[in-house]
Amino acid sequence: MAEAGTPSHDPHDEEPRDLASRVTDHIVDAVGALRSRTTEPLLTATRAILLGTFVAIAGSAVLALVGIGLFRLIDTALPGESWSAHLVLGAACVAAGAWLWSRRTRSVD
Repeated sequence: MAEAGTPSHDPHDEEPRDLASRVTDHIVDAVGALRSRTTEPLLTATRAILLGTFVAIAGSAVLALVGIGLFRLIDTALPGESWSAHLVLGAACVAAGAWLWSRRTRSVD
């Protein structure tokens, strides 16, 4: 007689356990395949969107702070009121725009 707590070794009991483990393995494999095709790409896309949004917001803040700092530096370095800093930064923006305009690709119509 088997003790309580130790499983008895009955050959008829192995078949249902083996069938149950195979069915469980197939279900786990099916769920894993479904997850790898649906959930993982969605998680990757969500992470990319969140990271892109964070980088865009942080980049905008950095760009604004650099612009303010550059304006204040030029305003301090050049004589006159703040018009001289506006003049220098305006000329720099016009020059950058003209350079970008010259580098554009022209469409063939």
